[in-house]
Amino acid sequence: MASGMKTVDASGTVVIHNPGPNQPSGFTPSGLASGVRTGFVWRHENVGLVADLGYHQYSDRTGSTSLAPVMLGLRVYSDEHYRTSFFAEGLAGAYRWRVNSGNVNFTAGKGIVSGGGGMDIRLTRRLVWRVFEIQIASAGARSGPLFSGGPSTGIAYRFGGR
Repeated sequence: MASGMKTVDASGTVVIHNPGPNQPSGFTPSGLASGVRTGFVWRHENVGLVADLGYHQYSDRTGSTSLAPVMLGLRVYSDEHYRTSFFAEGLAGAYRWRVNSGNVNFTAGKGIVSGGGGMDIRLTRRLVWRVFEIQIASAGARSGPLFSGGPSTGIAYRFGGR
């Protein structure tokens, strides 16, 4: 699925602030990071076990940053009406965060939790259009939690049952 992500540093200093010792924080990205997400859902009735993988990157003239989460969780679906259904999910896992900007270069891995929801429209028995999905995440960082989130849209293919 095509995806976007916005990251906000909860410490209130700069949007991204996780340099190592003696490294200035000269990179402050703003805007929406583009990316992709893929996942797998094992579904039984209206409950699913979700595995979600993603990669988002933002870059400008001052540097680049990327966030790559890997999460597992549960998704609850509404009943389908007129080929349309809604869902809510809760996920937890880990992420790899990389920043490259001048002399600020680091990679960190931390924990992440996420919640969200969205809407699907069934096109065929196995093909679903994910009209929208919104996720809000809190990721651990050296200077306090990073709050991330963003929209996704795309096509999903259903394997197995209904």
